[in-house]
Amino acid sequence: MLKRNLTVLFFLSFAVAPLASGFVYAGLYSFGVIGALSTGFTFNHWAALFEDQGFWSALALSMGVALFTLLLSLGLSLTLLLSLQRELEQRVNYFLLHLPLALSSLVAAFLSFQWLGNTGMLARWAIHLGLFEKSQDFPELINDAHYFGVIFTLTLLTFPIFTLLLLRFYQAENLSSLSQVAATLGASSKDIIFRVQLPALLRRITPTALLYFVFLFGAYEVPLLLGRQSPMMWSVYVSQKFKKFNLSDLPIAYSSTVLYTLFILLLVGWFWNKAAVSKAEQ
Repeated sequence: MLKRNLTVLFFLSFAVAPLASGFVYAGLYSFGVIGALSTGFTFNHWAALFEDQGFWSALALSMGVALFTLLLSLGLSLTLLLSLQRELEQRVNYFLLHLPLALSSLVAAFLSFQWLGNTGMLARWAIHLGLFEKSQDFPELINDAHYFGVIFTLTLLTFPIFTLLLLRFYQAENLSSLSQVAATLGASSKDIIFRVQLPALLRRITPTALLYFVFLFGAYEVPLLLGRQSPMMWSVYVSQKFKKFNLSDLPIAYSSTVLYTLFILLLVGWFWNKAAVSKAEQ
């Protein structure tokens, strides 16, 4: 019992306490209670944040990129697993799926820049094949208005993890045997996929998908290197507010940080409650 209490105390002291104190500091700063330009408690900084069009653009862009990347990665992983499940279990293919996991976000962004840029490898090959006359004719795949380079890179980092997890869940749920039983009972291939395999896999992958949505929503290195400055994703928007020489932007940056933290806490709390209700019903 004493060992357990000490473990909890250690975790609270070195993991929870710094985060909580940082959140409190950011909250006080956002309301003008503390800070270099503090004049007392005020809602003016929050009003300035909500009146900033760049904030709403960053929020919408981050939500869109995170959701689209998540669905694309999950769709690719499910398609790959259900189509090539036996091939994925082979040692070579299983090893190849681990290779993208060795890349950090910064390295992945750099590789995408080298391959997808107007002077990158794809552009050079296209010019060599006579598809384009000069590099300027090659379509913009990075720093583009549609954030193609950002989505491509984040998908490259995400879908291998989903594929490996789904493969493990496929084996843990013994879906091969269940599919054979369903086929014996007269189920079609479509019924086996949509009524046996997909429900089981989606139920197991949902918690991880939620965590990765949070990760994608707050991604920083990839949008910073491959995205545009206008519009920019939320993490880049907050970083720009912190780095500006205008001290009046600091409370707005802290307000954005508090809002982001509250959003994550509400999202996790909602899912936690939903999982508890689902477990109670079972």
